[in-house]
Amino acid sequence: MTASSPAFWAAARAQLTEFRRDPGTLLTLATAPFFAVILLSVTEHGGRADLAPYALLAPAVMASIGMAVMEAGETIFRDRSTGVLEAVLTTPAPLTAVLTGRIAAITAVSLVGIAECWLVGALGFGVVVAVEHPLVFALTLLATAAGVAATGMLLAAVFVVGRNVRSFQNSLTFPLYLLGGAMVPVAFLPAGFEALSRLFFLSWATDLLRDSLAPAPVAHFWPRLAAVAGLAAGMFAAASWIAHRMVRRVRRTGTVGFA
Repeated sequence: MTASSPAFWAAARAQLTEFRRDPGTLLTLATAPFFAVILLSVTEHGGRADLAPYALLAPAVMASIGMAVMEAGETIFRDRSTGVLEAVLTTPAPLTAVLTGRIAAITAVSLVGIAECWLVGALGFGVVVAVEHPLVFALTLLATAAGVAATGMLLAAVFVVGRNVRSFQNSLTFPLYLLGGAMVPVAFLPAGFEALSRLFFLSWATDLLRDSLAPAPVAHFWPRLAAVAGLAAGMFAAASWIAHRMVRRVRRTGTVGFA
């Protein structure tokens, strides 16, 4: 299993070291509280205190998926520009294990955004959002983290052969926020977009996370959780396949340094 390989843990430690060496990689976490302030200000002054859970959950989800997208590209960009990527591809360690370790570390750190947004609500607005269904919240958050990691890994695998990955990063984040229902529940999207969003694990995950904060019972929890986990697993399988194909391609063509 990838997560049990030495390459996975070595890559995860390397990514955590990168966070300490370059705090700029944590910029997404620095902006999440400000998004929370903006959204909570809108709900509070608009007389919709009932939407406070949405206002706090949105920037937390955005921070998690946004950090995965941005750092997936930056990881490949830095490794290529410093010659690390070529060295990685010459070792026996599979690229899949290395990418999974690094993206898993990024995802784990990105979850700090949830605590940040909750603290903004409690300390800045006196709004304490209770988790009415802790088990639902915990299991959904775990499945969501797996999906975020799979998304980051898929993008990183594609970026291995990309020349200008930063343009893709800037273009992808907000469509993913929209299709994932981070800002607006997908039920409010036009029919075509809502159908498309259901192919993305995050749309199921955000709906479940919102329901876990509401007092009402969570309907059809297990099938919905299975949808999150199944779509995440599908993305991970696609990422592994693409990574394998990309490694074969750049090794054959010798273009890893200037793909």
